[in-house]
Amino acid sequence: MEANLKKELGLLDVFCVAAGAMISSGLFILPAIAYTQAGPAVILSYFVASLLVLPSVFSKAELATAMPRAGGTYFFIERSLGSMCGVFGGLAGWFSLVLKSAFAVAGMSIIIDIVLQRMLPVPLSPWHLKAIGVLCCLGFTSLNIVSVKHTSRFQILLVAMLLVILTLFMILGAGAVEAVRYKDFLGKGWQAVLATSGLVFVSFGGLTKVASIA
Repeated sequence: MEANLKKELGLLDVFCVAAGAMISSGLFILPAIAYTQAGPAVILSYFVASLLVLPSVFSKAELATAMPRAGGTYFFIERSLGSMCGVFGGLAGWFSLVLKSAFAVAGMSIIIDIVLQRMLPVPLSPWHLKAIGVLCCLGFTSLNIVSVKHTSRFQILLVAMLLVILTLFMILGAGAVEAVRYKDFLGKGWQAVLATSGLVFVSFGGLTKVASIA
């Protein structure tokens, strides 16, 4: 592996890659699942998870600045703890990306399936859902193989669209907020809040991967 790779990504590219990883499954899939576990206090779960990820973010930001080399987490661990620990750290980072990507692809498949069912009167089977996921996976893999720059441009477009949609959603939905929904805020207890914070922690996974692409 080369110590230095050609820098094709700028600040906007890195921001959109990290933001896209956070917005996708972390915003469109997880909140409903987390709400069933923590209730209205799911807000606190997200806050706790954000605090837990800060040490990792600050550490990787410092390391990436001090040692701007290709390899990300693997390189940092290999230099400080040795090659064996670096291998395990690199494999763990790769495995976390695999799980995060699988979760995002599953979310995209579900959303596309819902849209297709509204457009087409024909019911779709579970195999159709899996086929959609495979096509999404192959499409993004092909895009990454062709060019990282093309991938980042596509990511910028997607993130821009998502931010516009989310902004409109917040503006138009602000008047529909009902205070009664927050009644019995901690009804499920702090234990549920803390447990749910571990569930939503994956939402901030994109932040820790900035060091690998910066």
